[in-house]
Amino acid sequence: MATPSDRTAELRRALAAMAPYLLSHHRADEHYRCHRLRIDDREVAVCARCSGVYPGIAIGTLAVLFGVGGGLWAPLVAFGPAPALADWAVTTFTDRRGHNAVRTVTGATLGLAYGVALPWVLTTATVWPVAVAVGYGTAAAVGLRLSE
Repeated sequence: MATPSDRTAELRRALAAMAPYLLSHHRADEHYRCHRLRIDDREVAVCARCSGVYPGIAIGTLAVLFGVGGGLWAPLVAFGPAPALADWAVTTFTDRRGHNAVRTVTGATLGLAYGVALPWVLTTATVWPVAVAVGYGTAAAVGLRLSE
């Protein structure tokens, strides 16, 4: 049976193995998809798309909670994820490497759509955004499968 010190050592090994992926889930050979930040003497890779997604989620959530831009919510939820999916597909299935500025902007539209859809569904009886999410999720899953 594992002792507490064995579990602690295993947890430390796992955290050390995960640390390089905390701000960027890309392997080192894919760091061209990342913004590079210099902190003191160290360079940190931050996923370009995620750097748009997370602020977008926060802004979208706040928009719903404060009732801002309600007329834009439906088109945003319906079409906001499309640019990120299209950019990902182009850079995955062609020789184009893409640009981090595009990844960040398309990540922001994706994040806004996430940020609007979830609280909107949770605070109203609106369920069609769930169907939109299933559609985009299916498209992404098929794309991931084809990219293997």
